[in-house]
Amino acid sequence: MTTEHSHVMGGSSAAQRINCPGSLELEKKAPEQEASDFAARGSMLHAAIELLIVADPATLDDAEPMMQELVGKNLGFGEDHEITEELIDDKLRPAIKTWFDIVEEYGIDDWFIEQRVSLETVINGAFGTAYIIAKDSADRLHILDWKFGDGVPVAAEGNLGLGFYAAGALYDEDPELQEFTDKISGVVLHIVQPRTGLAKVDPRDTWETTEAWVESLVNQAVEAMDKAALPDAPLKPGSWCRWCRAKAGCSAHAAMASEALSKAPESMTAVELADALHKASLLEDWCKAVVKLAQKELESGAAVPGWKLVRGRAGARKWIDPDVVADICKKKHLKVAEMYKPRVLLSPTEMEKRHKKLYCDKLSLEVTSKAAGLTLAPDSDKRPAVTDSMSLLADAMKGAKK
Repeated sequence: MTTEHSHVMGGSSAAQRINCPGSLELEKKAPEQEASDFAARGSMLHAAIELLIVADPATLDDAEPMMQELVGKNLGFGEDHEITEELIDDKLRPAIKTWFDIVEEYGIDDWFIEQRVSLETVINGAFGTAYIIAKDSADRLHILDWKFGDGVPVAAEGNLGLGFYAAGALYDEDPELQEFTDKISGVVLHIVQPRTGLAKVDPRDTWETTEAWVESLVNQAVEAMDKAALPDAPLKPGSWCRWCRAKAGCSAHAAMASEALSKAPESMTAVELADALHKASLLEDWCKAVVKLAQKELESGAAVPGWKLVRGRAGARKWIDPDVVADICKKKHLKVAEMYKPRVLLSPTEMEKRHKKLYCDKLSLEVTSKAAGLTLAPDSDKRPAVTDSMSLLADAMKGAKK
């Protein structure tokens, strides 16, 4: 699974660049962001689905033992992540089933997986990695993207990220891709987003469009990059700002915040309230970015007036080896219903509540948890500030190991 990303324009940044050309220069000056735990889990699940599709099982039943072999593995994404039965039930099984459904429904017989595509024939440095590029029996081009987060559902209709991958497949000079996309007669975009707790909801969103729509996107992308080269490249806040590294220093967001705070909610009309709700959703991400940047500054030893770093709470407890815990419980004659929720061993917290003596005597020795990390707090917070260089270095090294 490739990790190469374009800093100019790619699938994940196409909507941002097209709608907000000024973000290109802003992001060049912004610090790189560390991958979140959610991003690492998503990457692990992408790697897992890639392994399953490359193995090319004939049916969903054939894929079952392959999925079971993945249980307990982190696929290189750190000791804090691993494939669990729950992730198979909630994410991988619905994802691979949907893939089988799409293949059967459209008569797909040929595809690329994790394929690098490029728009560099028209935009220098614009490239990305498409998760699935396929062609069906009617010569339609299919672009499929997996979304494994449980946040806001992602729509396929008008999706500029998927459109970028379609454009890349059509514009890339790679001979194999050129042969593959020759005589295309339509474009179909798919988002597959299995969401926890929604097993009965179809995780697929599909939109059928045309090559003309893709060409229009390419024209928009070229125009946006021309604007990005201007000294006063336009900045425009919107939903595309969610993953922008430069949010905290964005003057358009600061202006929006100033405008939003200029009027008390109680005095707003219904129209103003609707507009304020839209701004609030955009500014929520901006506020998080400001906090994150301030913490990074403090961790590097810089001062942020009125704020300090303190020790946060320790991470959630988890079992060092669930099999050892299960053996201890069985020796104490606990019934299965007293040890497990469906197929999942009770957590340390749940076990302590139900079997306090056993937990204190034996099971507490089988528990581990992340050490408390650093968090941002105002100077008025009673917790002591963490300022010594050794503590800051130790926490930085922890983050580097993730």
